Amino acid sequence: MKRSKNQAVYKFLPETWVSERNESNVAVTAKIIKWNYDKMQDIYDDFIENEIKRQIELFGKRGGDITSFDLRDDVHSFCIVEPKCLEGIPDIFGEMSPLVFYCSSCGHVIEKHYASDVDRYVWNCTNPDCKKRHSVKQLQMIYACECGFAQGVRIPFLKGHHDFKYHPNENQFKLFYKSGNSEKSIDIAMICPTCNSRLLPDNANAGRNYKAFTLCIINLVDARSGEFYKKGEEAKKAIIAKWFGKMSQAEYETILDNVAEVFSERLRTSTQRKAIEDKYNAWIEQGIIPRELADTLMQQEILTLQTNSLSIERYAKACDIIFAGFRNMNSVVYREWLNNFSFKLMQYNTIKYARRTITLEDSINRQMEMDFIESAQDVYRLHKKMGIANMQVSSDIQIVNCTYGYSRRAFDPKKSMNKNCRLKLNAYDKTKDGSANLVYGAKLDTEGIFFEISQKKIIEWLRINQIIREEQVPDLNDDLAVKKWFAEYVHSDEISMFGDVDENESITKNVFGLLHSMSHAFIRMAGELSGLSSNSLTEIIIVETASIFIYAQTSQGIPLGALSGMAEMRYEYFLRRVLEDSRNCVFDPICTDRDDTACSGCLIIPEISCNHFNAELGRKYMYSIDGVRSPKIGFWEM
Repeated sequence: MKRSKNQAVYKFLPETWVSERNESNVAVTAKIIKWNYDKMQDIYDDFIENEIKRQIELFGKRGGDITSFDLRDDVHSFCIVEPKCLEGIPDIFGEMSPLVFYCSSCGHVIEKHYASDVDRYVWNCTNPDCKKRHSVKQLQMIYACECGFAQGVRIPFLKGHHDFKYHPNENQFKLFYKSGNSEKSIDIAMICPTCNSRLLPDNANAGRNYKAFTLCIINLVDARSGEFYKKGEEAKKAIIAKWFGKMSQAEYETILDNVAEVFSERLRTSTQRKAIEDKYNAWIEQGIIPRELADTLMQQEILTLQTNSLSIERYAKACDIIFAGFRNMNSVVYREWLNNFSFKLMQYNTIKYARRTITLEDSINRQMEMDFIESAQDVYRLHKKMGIANMQVSSDIQIVNCTYGYSRRAFDPKKSMNKNCRLKLNAYDKTKDGSANLVYGAKLDTEGIFFEISQKKIIEWLRINQIIREEQVPDLNDDLAVKKWFAEYVHSDEISMFGDVDENESITKNVFGLLHSMSHAFIRMAGELSGLSSNSLTEIIIVETASIFIYAQTSQGIPLGALSGMAEMRYEYFLRRVLEDSRNCVFDPICTDRDDTACSGCLIIPEISCNHFNAELGRKYMYSIDGVRSPKIGFWEM
């Protein structure tokens, strides 16, 4: 059966078990062994690899085992690949597993040693006393452990006994055998050969047995941006300086058009200074001018030097000046922050300045032409109430889905229940030359709706709910001060894809909880109004800029312009419905009695659509709900 590349990335990954029906319409479970792959082209590997390493390090900081990976900065540790998609040649290889079969009529159990031993006769019961010959089923259960070990279920060894029966309706974890005139049972459990934990079999297809760690990263489709970012720390500082208003979009475009010149030594003040020093020193040696006079004239000329308007130095210096205190306090942490912050801003810029956009003004004008709204104020009032600073549709956005590892039984090391081992993040196989671990990926060209939430209103909301103190509030009339406050107090490096934010990070926890909850409210309503299925939309949250990007993760809605059409013609109606429908849950009052005030009836969406395993969600962030300890006042009810 043919599968799309994105289906492969989400479901048909190596070391997982999947079920399909064979040509006889019998459900068969198999273990995925490998892909027939090619290295993914036209992506910026370093850009993606840095974020993969950061996420793995976060897993380690939470107590997880990350020994499968090489995270050294100077090592190229990952190779992003995708299915070859050659006509007539399989892209995904698997083999039947487990190899234990039982008769659903008499319970007779058999086991094959190799997948190649399984033939069409295996489905016929070999028990001569059984009256139903075609009732054999595969025992679709596996053993899986948090240490990473997994294998198909096996018949346990019991000396002197080989004839077992399986009666799942009686006990799915036991096999039965005759001992004299009585029937006895034996557990199908096994001891993990890696960590000595006792393992019970589980459904082979259960999601808990294979937790894929996938990043959704916006690809830098503009080659100029990729080349610029590759220039290193100075480029990262310049990107941050742009966010803080020290560089215009026009200046940024000029830099992108002249990357080689911008980073050239010729334009650096240090190079110009050395040229001046060399000139005067030569004159001194030649006796043209005395040293004292030469020193005076040299210093005067050096003081007249100005940074070239095209040089990267001025922008890198601007970033260092804004965060001088942070830089002086801990230069190592400052560099780590530069990597993370600039990475997010590059994605923000790619969405914000997409090749094709529908602006808020375009949407308003279209709705007024169609008589869907009476005036622009209908939209602006809702924006003000919901704290939306801007909305636009961004098209021709390329998303790279990258699965770099997996865990078993749990996804957050802090929630691991196994006392014999740490939760392990398992790496995939090495490339053929053994130089890097494989990362399984797929590219998706898509469109989405980009929401920029008011950072100023978020700070006001935090203050009203006493999450921050009055003296922590910046000058809310100073945009630079607001952005700097967000950069200093909202620690996005504490937000990972696999768990809740630590309680000690109360500001980050509440800001992310608010943005994540708003995102899910938008996704649920956008799916309903655009006609896309609930698992066809997903999210990217950029906490640094308080931005939410919801987009179609299948090609189903893109040719039809499902999202763009909804945002262009029904945006005001969309906002009203989000505001009204997200307030209540079909499972109230049970849901409101939960401290997180989130369930499948209101904010929880299919796991394939959420990049954070549905963590940090709650209607309490948006609405004031009686009995909730914090926050007391909802963001949409200020």
